This record gives sequence, structure tokens and C-alpha cells, in this order.
Amino acid sequence: MNDAIVRRPRSIATQKIAAFTGEGAYHGSTKPRPPVESAPLPPIALVEEMRPTTLEAYAAAGTRSIGEFVATFPNRYEVKATLPVPTQDEIAEDGVTFCWCPIDTAIAEAGPLSRRVLLEMQNHLQRKKRFVYIDSKIQWFEPGDTPVDSRHWHVDGSIAVRDERVGALGHRLLHDMRARLQGSAPPPTYLAYQSSTHCATQFATAKVSLPLPDLIPDFDDFDRRVRALAPPCESQPAASIVAFDGLSLHRAVAAQAAGFRLWIRCSESDHEVRLNPSLIDCYGTVFRPKGS
Repeated sequence: MNDAIVRRPRSIATQKIAAFTGEGAYHGSTKPRPPVESAPLPPIALVEEMRPTTLEAYAAAGTRSIGEFVATFPNRYEVKATLPVPTQDEIAEDGVTFCWCPIDTAIAEAGPLSRRVLLEMQNHLQRKKRFVYIDSKIQWFEPGDTPVDSRHWHVDGSIAVRDERVGALGHRLLHDMRARLQGSAPPPTYLAYQSSTHCATQFATAKVSLPLPDLIPDFDDFDRRVRALAPPCESQPAASIVAFDGLSLHRAVAAQAAGFRLWIRCSESDHEVRLNPSLIDCYGTVFRPKGS
């Protein structure tokens, strides 16, 4: 069994729904992770792309208060291709989705719609990183639903750390934002596709500079600071493939209409990903405002 491949019928009745909290679902979540009952695996090698250099410096110096720096996000966003907009039946019947699946496996196992998208994505890979992973979701939205449990401005591939160094600063999790923005290794790069405009990711389209803590426990204050600047942004066009990277601000938005949506992300990274049950369990869940 390959946990990175999810095969199941898609329908309105079988769509998984959870209450929207804004807490972040799995991405940057501060919720305790459930224990995983499995044979211990060797630790994943730390690569420069994910090295928390700021946290390392804090630990070495015994620093216990978090400073700030001026963070500049170049916001590299570009439409690379636009494909025919699929029908709702084509989306619902595609059948297979992926969770951090190597791209060659994903292409071999994908349904016809996803395979067309993945073959086009191959034409736009940078091929400068060790791994190329595919994530995808087929979700049914009612108006107001959100594809993830957050509508915050954020970046993908943040350097998130949970260890004793984080605990010494009084937190369970910290994102090393200074390391991501000022580190020596290039950030991960991404291609993203979405089939429809009724729930389209928004991307900042101009450079944004703002004071930011070196280390942040979540994206709550980060989002408030970005919103205060009101950067120009663009909603991803229907059936388009866009390129961005780990320094590109974007956010999920609430669905404006009912319908199925296929979302696919291709990640190029030097960091090896191992799946955990909490990640797999929430993938594809729709988050609905309480009382809806």
C-alpha cells in the first residue's frame, strides 16, 4: 500500500467536512501531533534549504528573546500555461489524488485529467532540486468553504522546527523566517494548477517588505502585518499552471460558488518528505464556517 496515492470515489455525499477554525490544519499547525505506531526510521538528513540558521544561532548564544528584521518577499508569481477548463464530471471522475508522491509515480497512477496537467507541468520544472513531489485534491465546495483550515497570507515550505531549542523559547513550533529569507540555499520552487475560479488561490504580485520576528509560532500576526500593507494580488486563473517559490506570499480564499475543484501542486525541494497519518487524514478535507 502506498499512502501517497489516494483512490476513492468523489461525490458531494462523500466529501469530508470539518469546522473552519483558522488554526491551519496541518500546515504550520501548533496542535500536538498524535503518536505514530511504527518501526523507528533513521532521521531525515538536514539539508541547507531547511537549516534553521537563526534558531541555531539563538541556541548557541543562549538567546531567549526573539528579535525582528526587515523581511522582503520578492513574490515570484508567473502563469506558465493555461489548459482547457475541465467539466465538473471530468473533475469528479478523475479518481486519484496524491499526497507528497514522487512525480514519476504520480504520472503513472493519475487519472486522465491529472495526467494531462502533470505532463504539462513537466515542461516547466527547473530540475535543480533533489526531489519532485506531487500533491493534489479533488474537493466539493459549498459557498463559504475553504480548501484548508486557514485564510492567512503565508509561504509554502517554511523552515518549521519542533524541538528542545523551540521549547527553550517558550513555544511548541517555530518557523525560522529569517533563515528562509536570508539563507544561503535557494528556497523550494512550486508549480500549481487549479481547475476552477470559484475557489481560486490569491498570490501577491509585487515585492513586499515589512518588519517581522526572526522566528514566528504561526502565521496569525504575519497575516495581520501583510493585510495592513494590502499588497496587489491576483487570483489564479481557471485551468492555469502558475510558478512560485518559498518566498512568494499567497493565501486560500473562501469558495464563491458550489462545485468540484481539482488542485495540484508540484514541489521541487532538496528536503525528503515522510508522510504521517495526521497529514494524510486531513488531506482533501473541506473546512466550513460554523453554523453553515
